[in-house]
Amino acid sequence: MSAASDTNETATRFAQSIAALPPLPATAQEILTCFGDEFIDADKVTAVVEGDPGICAKLLGLANSAYFGLAEPVNAIGEAIARVLGVDTVRSLVLAMAIQQSFDSKGCPSFKTERFWVQSLLAAECCKKVAFADEGADDAVRDLAYSTGLCHNLGMMALVHMEPNRANSVLAKHAKEEQPDSLSSLFLKEFATDHKIMTAELARVWSLPSPMIDAYQYRAFPQTSCEERLGPVVAAGIVAVENTEVPQEQQTSLNSWAVMLGLEADDIQEMAVLSGRQRERVESLASNMTR
Repeated sequence: MSAASDTNETATRFAQSIAALPPLPATAQEILTCFGDEFIDADKVTAVVEGDPGICAKLLGLANSAYFGLAEPVNAIGEAIARVLGVDTVRSLVLAMAIQQSFDSKGCPSFKTERFWVQSLLAAECCKKVAFADEGADDAVRDLAYSTGLCHNLGMMALVHMEPNRANSVLAKHAKEEQPDSLSSLFLKEFATDHKIMTAELARVWSLPSPMIDAYQYRAFPQTSCEERLGPVVAAGIVAVENTEVPQEQQTSLNSWAVMLGLEADDIQEMAVLSGRQRERVESLASNMTR
């Protein structure tokens, strides 16, 4: 049996255990139906959000945060979505927050929830930029790029939830090494799977949109072929964001994805760089997601 088969089998076992304990929340299931609706509007998303008081409160808190600087507070979630936050951003945030409710990270002090969501939001922003810069991407790819980037690391949460002590040991060791590309090898050594493979398996078990599943599978095993355009778009966006966290000599090359997408590697890397104001928005979103 190959190493990839071994890790897939281990990831499947973990993912099925996760699915047996915290099933995909109803709010997440409902919001997923919105991704295939090209005529989605604020009223439909509002109806879904209103069914989850916790998420509703977080979104209202975000809309009324100092970042948006509203002259008058917004008290209705429908107004917050339509006038302040926007439908596309909200449906992605709702999906992520609903899924987050299935996991408990309290037993893993090395897992920093707010930092996790800052990184996920940065990846989402960059993946969206790459998708819109890619002339070969269609509307379906551009529609899913943000959400796929946002949820790209759910496998990390799954491992933290299932094995908090062992995951804490891995994350603590990784923090000391300060080598981002070593995280997968540390997880593989400890669990015979890693966070990337777990994300792909969770997406499959939870029946996320098939292009998202394919994109996560491609990220877990980049040596395999990927028929979906979303795969290289998301892989490039995530790696570009990861590159901003390390010195240039440690950065991962974007050249292979740049060729696939007909873009310049330097341009993709630049998409991961946010202004101070943009970074403030991301941090505000992350803070509201973790309260």
